[in-house]
Amino acid sequence: MTEASAGADLKSTEHLVIPPGRVGRVPTGVFIELVEWHKVPDGFIPELQIRARSGLAFKKQITLANGIGTIDADYPDEICVLLINLGQEAFIVEPGDRIAQLVVNLVGRLPLTPISPELSSARTGGFGSTGI
Repeated sequence: MTEASAGADLKSTEHLVIPPGRVGRVPTGVFIELVEWHKVPDGFIPELQIRARSGLAFKKQITLANGIGTIDADYPDEICVLLINLGQEAFIVEPGDRIAQLVVNLVGRLPLTPISPELSSARTGGFGSTGI
């Protein structure tokens, strides 16, 4: 939230209660609208990373259920954040609450030879949709 911040805050768009020991899926209202592929260096793929907010972890024992979340450049759906409540009390999320950070990275892409028949150029689905 400052000029030198590496990440952008993600905010909740809904009211949600996450009981102790449970995971909540928090919508953010954020979508990937456009990737300027001509600006991406050859051999790289842009990746969005969802990272925990240290203040939530320290003060409320709230963190990401999946460690660091990776959002692929072709993900078509709303970006949601999986929060886990490691505390002893229910955690209440309100619209506008800052729940995570979003960081953009370039990831080196390994050449895939031979091309796997399992690869597809079209993405379908969300959480866990690319297999186990």
